[in-house]
This record gives sequence, C-alpha cells and structure tokens, in this order.
Amino acid sequence: MVKDKLPLDSVHASRTRVGALALPISGLVAASAALVPGIGLNPAVDPAGFAQAANYVGLANLVGIVSLVFLLFGFQALHAFLERDSVDKWAFAGMILSFIGLGLFLPFLGIFAFAGPVAGKFYLSGNLQAVSIISEATGTSNPVALAIGGVSVLFSVLGAILFSVAIWRSGKLPKWSAFAYAISAPLNWAPHYVPVLWLLGGILLFGAGIGITRGIWKAPNEEQLAIT
Repeated sequence: MVKDKLPLDSVHASRTRVGALALPISGLVAASAALVPGIGLNPAVDPAGFAQAANYVGLANLVGIVSLVFLLFGFQALHAFLERDSVDKWAFAGMILSFIGLGLFLPFLGIFAFAGPVAGKFYLSGNLQAVSIISEATGTSNPVALAIGGVSVLFSVLGAILFSVAIWRSGKLPKWSAFAYAISAPLNWAPHYVPVLWLLGGILLFGAGIGITRGIWKAPNEEQLAIT
C-alpha cells in the first residue's frame, strides 16, 4: 500500500505537535545567542579581545548547544508528521543527514563553550598562547577540524534541502516555510565570527518553525476525521 497523506492517530499527533514547537524555539534561542556581546571576536585575529569576552562567548555557545538540542526534537517531529505521506523518503533522508550534520557540529560549540572561558582566563593571567589553542583546534589549519566541519556543514545543508523538498511536496505545510528553512541552514552553520549571519539564520528558522508548527497543529488526526 502506498503511503499518501494518512491521518495521524491521536497519541502520535499530540506528541508530534508538541515536538514541532522545538523548531521555532530553536530559532529563537539561536537568534538570541547571536546578540551576546563579543560573539563576533575571532581568537586567531584578536586573541586579547577574545580573552576579555571569553565568558560571554562561552555563554553564547552554551545557548547555541541548547538551540541545537531543541532542533533535534524538531527534526524528529517534522519527520514523524511527514512519514505517512508519499514524501516520507525525502523527509527520512533529510532527518538522517540533519542528525549527522548537527552531531558533528556540536563539538565545535563545546570547545568554545567549555574551553573558551578557561583559555581566556589563562591568557589574561599571562599565558599568551592559551587562546591560540582555541583557534588552532577549530580553524581550517587543523585538517581534522576542517574535515569534520566541512562534512557537518555539507550534511546539514543537504538535510535541510531534502526536508524542504518534503515540506514543499507534502501539500500539508506552507510552501514559504520550505524556502525559509532551506535558507536558514547554511546561515545557522556559519562561523559565529559573523554574528549577523547567525542572527538571520535564527530568525529564518523561527519563521519557518512557526509555519511548520501551525501546519502540523491544524492537521486532522484519525479521531477528528472519524467525528467528521
């Protein structure tokens, strides 16, 4: 039997609707992280400035980690909503690639969130090489970081594109949200040294999440169809 727009059972529908709220929440949290003072300082370019703002940078990246945790739930909810549709293969592939991309990106946020403030403290105490550890660990001169970061961005963008195709073709969610979601992905995975991109990515994710969540909450489940 071909799966095509089958209704959700009531329990599945309720869980999916709650999970979908994670998408706009993730976007809102990500946008707020981009507003933290000092987030645009590059430790390779301005180590002294980074050291002075390291606690704020650490806080911003902690907030970024929270944003990505919410996004994981959003991925699952979006796939759960589309899995009974003919676009399931697009949504499933999008979810898998997005999971991989996000998982590979989290260590970079962790370095800035946990090691950044410590490196900044050592730098201000006189160890002028401390901040360079952060830049060398996460920079393109590190082949491991370059490979992992490149795969993370690639998979995340491809996952967002596949999810967006599923959203567009499903006919159950607003088509504009597919565009907003696809554009948000490369911006959200941009280096935080350009906070305006992070901010724009969060705003687009928030907007796309609102559209997707409204569509999911308005969709009928099996019990509602039985009543009508």
